[in-house]
Amino acid sequence: MDQSNQPKRARRRGRDLFARIKPLLDLGQTFCRALPRPVCLWLLNRFRYARGMGGIGIRFILWRRLAAACGDNVSVHESVWLRWPQFLSLGRNVSIHPLCYLDAQGCITIGNDVSIAHNVSVLSFEHDIGDLNVPIKDAPCLPRPVVIEDDVWIGAGARILGGVRIGTGSVIGAGAVVTRDVPAYSLAVGVPARPIRSRRPGAPGAAASSDTGAETA
Repeated sequence: MDQSNQPKRARRRGRDLFARIKPLLDLGQTFCRALPRPVCLWLLNRFRYARGMGGIGIRFILWRRLAAACGDNVSVHESVWLRWPQFLSLGRNVSIHPLCYLDAQGCITIGNDVSIAHNVSVLSFEHDIGDLNVPIKDAPCLPRPVVIEDDVWIGAGARILGGVRIGTGSVIGAGAVVTRDVPAYSLAVGVPARPIRSRRPGAPGAAASSDTGAETA
């Protein structure tokens, strides 16, 4: 059947759906604020694997209660692990896809309009390995804050290590290991990750096919 003349259905954006159900989410937040934090943490573990929009809505309510800050339209998919939520700050229009792991012990800040693909790890600390008389597993943890600025896309399976800042408008390729700062509007790939071109028009390497970034990330 020729479908070339069939009308295309408009894609419903998550932020549009969020606006429609916001009164219900606000009601859930009012209820959640009355609960002790340990209860909310238990509920977050209980609903970690809940699928569909219902699970996303429940996790949004709980993350907003537990995180240091959480903007509107934050979509946390199933099987996402979050440690030390009180040190996590999220902007608006953020999506975190399945199997991600965020350890905010040393503070994680995520800006607006950020997309984190599945199986990404973000770590905000490292072990102090300087004392040879202390087993590494017993060594103290050193805080290494992570900042992910606005309009960033982190590709599947990437690893964001402590102490880095990912600049506005950057794309991190799939499987990359980010160990140092990434300049704004960069495409960074590899292990360790390094910028291979800029997304800014007219910048060196910017004339490369835009498909390169999409396929890499």
